[in-house]
Amino acid sequence: MKPLRQFDISVLYVEDEDLTREEVHQLLRERFRTVFVAQNGAEGLELFRKNDPDLVVTDILMPVMDGLKMAKEIRAHNKDVPIIVTTAHSETSYMIDAIDASVDQFVMKPIELKKLFAAMEKCAELVKSRKAAKKHEEEREKLIGELQEALAKVKQLSGLLPICASCKKIRDDKGYWNQIESYIRDHSEAEFSHGICPECAAKLYPGFRHKTRTTAA
Repeated sequence: MKPLRQFDISVLYVEDEDLTREEVHQLLRERFRTVFVAQNGAEGLELFRKNDPDLVVTDILMPVMDGLKMAKEIRAHNKDVPIIVTTAHSETSYMIDAIDASVDQFVMKPIELKKLFAAMEKCAELVKSRKAAKKHEEEREKLIGELQEALAKVKQLSGLLPICASCKKIRDDKGYWNQIESYIRDHSEAEFSHGICPECAAKLYPGFRHKTRTTAA
């Protein structure tokens, strides 16, 4: 027997007929990650607001609040969530209202499970693609933020630097004079490795012989 296709999404199923609700609920649990069940539109709307499911399947004619009114309320909260309406042939006059409520799919009652799952699979693929696009956009925004943060940390020396002609200290933006090493370290990514040039070595240690570089004439 071919295994049922599984979907990693949550579903809200709203149906007032006890037998239909229980039968379909059991089948949905086998194929979808989480299934929320309500007996009327008011309960369904409350569950939607609380859990924000990925997909909604609802009957039309129900007590307390019908499925189309619930769908309109859901659309005001989330314009993208797919909504599937199950409707009897005698309720076809409600289809115009269903279109106005931006319903995505219709499944006629009595429900043919094959058609219901076909409609749900189509909506599940839509949810999957939207989640992938959202994840891609979030990762892109994260990468842009990380690059901007990295660029902000890159410090570059530019412009005119006021430097003392005698001691070679540099005056910073606040008017303080700093050793050139301190200034460069605070304004760039450079690191220092101290040594001594031949000319200074000859002056400081005249008793030692030092190799000096000569330049061609």
